[in-house]
Amino acid sequence: MVPQYSPSSSSSSLLALLLVLLLALAPSITAVGLLKVRHKFLGRRQAIAELRTHDIHRHSRILAAVDIPIGGSGIPTDAGLYYAEIAIGTPPTNFHVQVDTGSDLLWVNCISCVECPKKSDLGFDLMLYDPKASTTSRLVSCQDKFCLSTYGDIPGCFSNFPCEYKVVYGDGSTTAGLFITDTIEYNQVSSGHQTQLANATVTFGLVHNVSFQFDI
Repeated sequence: MVPQYSPSSSSSSLLALLLVLLLALAPSITAVGLLKVRHKFLGRRQAIAELRTHDIHRHSRILAAVDIPIGGSGIPTDAGLYYAEIAIGTPPTNFHVQVDTGSDLLWVNCISCVECPKKSDLGFDLMLYDPKASTTSRLVSCQDKFCLSTYGDIPGCFSNFPCEYKVVYGDGSTTAGLFITDTIEYNQVSSGHQTQLANATVTFGLVHNVSFQFDI
């Protein structure tokens, strides 16, 4: 983390201003400027705890810039499933994706998946992703930087061979397929707490085989 400069008095600010003026008026003079840098939490007994809290709040502000409406069922006797609606591809197609805080992998069902559910337990249709229908989709190869950083060198990998994946969840459910990149659209919070459409290129899983105890 870069230390934040916090002047201790107005005289420090004046000294810094004079230094800048002197350098501007005398460009031929070589000089070394010395500015006092103080850590924000210097000298406090709870420095680590405060620093952690500061980082959490900063992270929350960054996440607050993204606005994705959440729906679902929070009935205690039910599975407690929550979902969000996002748009994927060019042209964009809306998908309902399950919100799972226990996984860092976003995936959608492929149009070629025979076992993938077509309808949700919550009553809405589930779209199947067709990579050929999106002009911005790209299959991730096993030689791609993303695949290498995730799995390392894969034996038998050759050019244009896809980067495969398989996830086993705690309840025994599994998903398996290929990694793909495409454009995802979402609402971004701007100044004045207004939302505007934004997009980003994201790598996600394209499911070909699925085994679920439940589905959204």
